[in-house]
Amino acid sequence: MNIKLKYTLAFIVVLFIGFILGFLVSGRLIHNRVNRLQKYYTPVGFRYEFRQLLRPTPEQLQSMRPVLEKYAQQNRENMMLFRTQQRQLMKNLFHDLKPFLSGPQVKRLRLMELRQQRRFFRNGPPPHHRRMPPHFQGKPRCPGF
Repeated sequence: MNIKLKYTLAFIVVLFIGFILGFLVSGRLIHNRVNRLQKYYTPVGFRYEFRQLLRPTPEQLQSMRPVLEKYAQQNRENMMLFRTQQRQLMKNLFHDLKPFLSGPQVKRLRLMELRQQRRFFRNGPPPHHRRMPPHFQGKPRCPGF
């Protein structure tokens, strides 16, 4: 085999391995950032982030605990209110758009709503939504559809 061909193949293999490793590391870093942000909106994650940031002494932690508890709960309630308002806004949008859409467009809109529901219920829907009758499966729960 020609020496130039060997070097070219070696370069391509190293480049390919570097691309794969970079892709995997980048995905992992993004995953960690997203998880950290998601945890911030839970009371436990909120308190943890502030403890990590401030690194209080045990005495400080004891005196700060009620304040952190209060704001952690308020932070969680604020996030849940935002999610509820956002879902209602999207339902209203879907309802107001429906008269202007063709059949296939309505179908795509329904699929978008289902994707949003799945995203909201990452670990599956709440227990009372898990066993839906077969004729309701795959249908959105948006009024007007």
